[in-house]
Amino acid sequence: MPDAFITATSSVLPGPAIGNDAIEQVLGRVGNDPSRLKSRILKNNGILHRHYAIDPATGLPTHTTAGLAAEAIRAAMGARGLGLDDIDLLACATSIPEHLMPGHASMVHGELGAAPCEIASLHGVCSAGISALKYATLAVKAGGARNAVVSGAERTSMVLRSGAFRAELAARTLAEEEDPYLGFNQEFLRWMLSDGAGACVVQDRPRETGLSLKVEFVELVSFANELPVCMYMGGDPTPSGGLVGWRDGESMEAGIRGGVLNIHQDVKLLGKHIVNTCARALDVVRKKHRFTADDATWFLPHYSSEFFRDKTHDALVQAGFEIPYERWCSNLVQRGNTGCASSLIMLDDFLASGRLQKGDGVVLLVPESGRFSCGWALLRAV
Repeated sequence: MPDAFITATSSVLPGPAIGNDAIEQVLGRVGNDPSRLKSRILKNNGILHRHYAIDPATGLPTHTTAGLAAEAIRAAMGARGLGLDDIDLLACATSIPEHLMPGHASMVHGELGAAPCEIASLHGVCSAGISALKYATLAVKAGGARNAVVSGAERTSMVLRSGAFRAELAARTLAEEEDPYLGFNQEFLRWMLSDGAGACVVQDRPRETGLSLKVEFVELVSFANELPVCMYMGGDPTPSGGLVGWRDGESMEAGIRGGVLNIHQDVKLLGKHIVNTCARALDVVRKKHRFTADDATWFLPHYSSEFFRDKTHDALVQAGFEIPYERWCSNLVQRGNTGCASSLIMLDDFLASGRLQKGDGVVLLVPESGRFSCGWALLRAV
């Protein structure tokens, strides 16, 4: 069976870097006063800068999600010296596409205007990006594609702007006489998520010159069989741990007033399960592969917040998989949490740093809190 190699990467971060003091200037205030929770949440997540596909002067969008993905794909293909018509497969991931139909990959393909090719839309939360990488890798290894392109793109800012919460807060204030502020579970995400896109080219041969990354494995493990929904949009939680979808409520108007189309995170569930499921997924991966901490010359973990950095380290140590901090590489503080694009943007930043040497192992860790799943990948520099 052929091997699969990552031969080029790219990333796109729209607009200027936005510091913590300027977030509400771009997203707008919810209510008349500044957030009461912002400083507390930002202190815990540790993010100093992030990017939004929003014109700060007008508040209007500067990109679509498909447009961000297409821009990253063009850059990755250009870095490899290939044209868009050389693409055999587009595997495109996002958490929140602009449209319910057609699929996100169709919209990306339309943006690119490339020749006819296979497409695959990967939907989820953070692990959708690494799912797209696995799809492309399997296609190349099976001989179904020679030049596959993976993208992860997020434009979460569109559901974080103040206008997204007006109907909910107006209904809450009138009906329940509550304070015109968001609850912690919504505020948590408003100060954490941001926009960006990453892409990589996956081929059946390495680069002629320079380093490539041989994909040794990509593994994903879901725990949705036993754990409830934690991060959600477009539904209301049920006692059994599932969701009632936005179409099944009393009416669309009532659902919007209730915030059904806003993005939520159950912070208590997140803290209870996200690190533990990383270690549990590692057990599954180690049973399938001869995988040890020594394989990780470099460790690129995606975590939503600096709050989870030490907790992740300690959980891996307890699992007998200690990776010293000097091998860790994260860009969360400067790039922000870009959901399913995070691991691809992180990989691009790492490769641009020039630290990779032939024979190095690069380990990706991508946990997801949607209903708890986790991805692990091992890439080898050749």
